[in-house]
Amino acid sequence: MAITKGLKIRHKLFAVFVLSNILLIVSMWQVFQWSFDRGFVSYATERDRDFLEQMANRTANLYIYYDDWYFLVQESRMEREWYQAKLENLRDLVPPPSTPNLDLIYPSQYYRQRFLLFDQNQQPIIGKIRFSDAETYAVKVDKEIVGYVGLRSIRELVQDQTLRFVRQQGEAFLLISAFMLTIAALLTWPLAQWLSRPITSMQRATKKLAAGKYDTRIAVKGSDELASLSCDFNNLACTLEHTREARKRWVADTAHELRTPVAILRGEIEAMQDGIIKPSPDSLASLHQETIHIARLIDDLNQLSMHDMGSLNYEMDDVSINDILEQTVQSMTLPFNEAGLELEYEYLQKKPIIMNADSSRLHQLFSNLMNNSLKYTNSPGKLTVKLARKSKKVIVLFEDSAPGVCDEDKDRIFEQFFRVENSRNRTTGGRGLGLAICASIVDGHQGSISAYHSPDGGLGIKVEFPIT
Repeated sequence: MAITKGLKIRHKLFAVFVLSNILLIVSMWQVFQWSFDRGFVSYATERDRDFLEQMANRTANLYIYYDDWYFLVQESRMEREWYQAKLENLRDLVPPPSTPNLDLIYPSQYYRQRFLLFDQNQQPIIGKIRFSDAETYAVKVDKEIVGYVGLRSIRELVQDQTLRFVRQQGEAFLLISAFMLTIAALLTWPLAQWLSRPITSMQRATKKLAAGKYDTRIAVKGSDELASLSCDFNNLACTLEHTREARKRWVADTAHELRTPVAILRGEIEAMQDGIIKPSPDSLASLHQETIHIARLIDDLNQLSMHDMGSLNYEMDDVSINDILEQTVQSMTLPFNEAGLELEYEYLQKKPIIMNADSSRLHQLFSNLMNNSLKYTNSPGKLTVKLARKSKKVIVLFEDSAPGVCDEDKDRIFEQFFRVENSRNRTTGGRGLGLAICASIVDGHQGSISAYHSPDGGLGIKVEFPIT
């Protein structure tokens, strides 16, 4: 671990490629040795079995002629003595013995050192190898077994020669492997650098992003996992950039909203201090109204911040959304009538809809949505509230009459401090937090809220809650 700790990814990729090639070469060498040894010995053994049958037939003919094995034993002894003399450097002084019978039995001189002979009881006559360790074939005369001819194992004779040959082949194989490994290394290093280039680029971009440069983007090339990761990085950078802009806008809007009532309070209080305005019930009521406005704004901001931090409490219980919506509609009927607007509630099913929710938060949600229509709907006009159940969802629709909103504003009305018309002052347009609070309440109930164009020419709000 300490060795690889300081290595870069291109070095690790290069090491993986090289080690993989070395492992492949070693594995091929082991398989080559095993295959060669097994194939060569198997081939020699099969050939021996074919020749043993011929040797057995020739030995049977000689046995019929001599009626004994002594002639073969004698010739075999003469051969051994000549070989011993040959080893003592007396080859030129001692001529090779005459062994016509043995020469007749062998199919080639290659089998001279391997020839074995056993009697009918499987006891060795020529050679000191056990019967079970030899490749044998029965010698039959008049369908009776008179002995066995055999051959010593090919492994005992060719082991040294085979190892020498395999060693030579191995040396050649290793030289070829070293040459190929060098070529593979020369090709692997540029490949490792090419594979690590996107990761290096992403590393540089990540450092820029960590430094606050949220406009950093990575060029996406290809369609592999690295390309997908680059897309995710760009999406993250875009989200962070939008979050920063939203935070700046939120701070600016909050300061603007607080500046206006504070300026009014300061102006009126300074006017009273200077004697320009005398304290009266009307002037005190104006100060009290601005104080209430600031308190409401602070409460709204506190609710939104608590929701963002996940600390906004919800007291969940099984409630009837029908009853909550009906009660909210009844409480809002009088303000709508005074504003010259009609408030209509539609629910076509008879069975109440029970869902797990916070009843006070739902009442706040429905009141905010109705108040939004109350502020922005022209008189005469109307608001239609519809409740329905589809599958495992509760759907509540709020559809008011003109005026409506454009497509661009429709997608932004749930943002904090956003107003459809910038020319409207805070008295007409409110604080711009009502629909943002609605979105947070819906999110706290695992639901969804969206805006659309109302069939009556105004704005439509669709709220969906899951039934669990």
